[in-house]
Order: sequence, then structure tokens, then C-alpha cells
Amino acid sequence: MSSEQIVLVIGASRGLGLGLLDELAATPNTQVIGTVRAPTAALDHLGSSVKILTLDISDEESITEAASTIPELDTLIINAGMGKRDPVTTSTTDVLSTYLDVNVLGPHRAIRAFLPALRARKTRRIVVISSSSASLGQQALPGSKGLAGSYGVSKAALNMLAMQCHKELKDEGFTVVPVHPGWVATDMGNTHGPGGMPPATSAKAILKLVDGLTPKESGTF
Repeated sequence: MSSEQIVLVIGASRGLGLGLLDELAATPNTQVIGTVRAPTAALDHLGSSVKILTLDISDEESITEAASTIPELDTLIINAGMGKRDPVTTSTTDVLSTYLDVNVLGPHRAIRAFLPALRARKTRRIVVISSSSASLGQQALPGSKGLAGSYGVSKAALNMLAMQCHKELKDEGFTVVPVHPGWVATDMGNTHGPGGMPPATSAKAILKLVDGLTPKESGTF
């Protein structure tokens, strides 16, 4: 990342989120903040190099409280989310509603809460971890892979949320992008079976992409 950057990763207790914290903690001149619903021993190795906040992306009050402690922010990475194999035709409406609450309304809550901190800096990047499962074109192909189902529906809505944020914030110099992290060997990714890339590999690629982002790329997948 660029020098003197303040980066927040929402959803960092394990998997890709923790991989992002590890990579950022090793990056010079970068203030790193991560959020978790509850602290775990997996974070202990980070020591004081990363500030850890408690935040539940489905809880407005929790997000507001965490945001009140961060006056400035260059880059917001929203990694928190849920995903299993939940076909829409066999899932209850309550299940789909939970997906939308966590994967769409949660990022919306976070973006709104941290906008003042992002506006306090010039970089103004918002990155949401999405999925190729959100692609209507890809899902229409025979033999298409991905969690799809309720997860795909929610990620498609997340992509549209990112696009609308891009349109509404572009005149302020914001860069808003959804990013496909690839097939990663996380709890979610392993539902496909073995073969996913290590979280560290995906995290490095994501941060390299993020570091090169400019407003010209805003609104692209």
C-alpha cells in the first residue's frame, strides 16, 4: 500500500480477512485496523501492529460505535460475509433474508458509517469482497461453479450496491470497487472441496490491486 495509509478491514477474524491483516501489518507506513465480532487467539500473533475493534456487520449500533473511534480512513475493505450451498428453491425466505442482511445491508451500514472518516482523507477507497458467483453471465453458462444460490443473489445485489455508491460518490473523488478474491481455501471456499489458494496468496493479490486503484477504475468489477 502507499505510504501513510490508514486501512480498515471489516471481517478479519480468520481466512481471507486475517490474511489481509497479516499482509498489511508487514507493509511499511500503514496503520492497520481490523474488526471482528469477537476476539480470538488467531489474532494474538499480530500484537500491537494492528488495532482490533469489535464490530458486528449486522448490528447498526455496533458499526456506529466502531466508526466513532476512527476519525480518518484511506481505504475501507469490507470482507465480512456469509456463504454456504443454499439453493434458492429449497431455502426459506428467512434464509435468503439473512444473506441479504449480512452480505448487502451489512456493507451498506458500514459504508454509511465510515464515510465521514473516508472524506477526512484524500484517497477515499471502498473495496467490497464480492464473487464471480454474482455474475449473471457466468451463472448462465453450463457447468458454472461457485456457491451460487442465495449467496450468488446476495453478491449480485452487493455489486449493484457498489455501483450505486460509485455513481453517488465519484464526484468526491471516491474509488468504489467490488473484487473477486478467487477460490480461496477458507471455511467458505472449502465447501467446493480441496484446491483453493492459500488466503495469503489472495490477500497479496487483492492488496496489489487496491494499491494501484484510481478513480478511473471506480465502478468496475
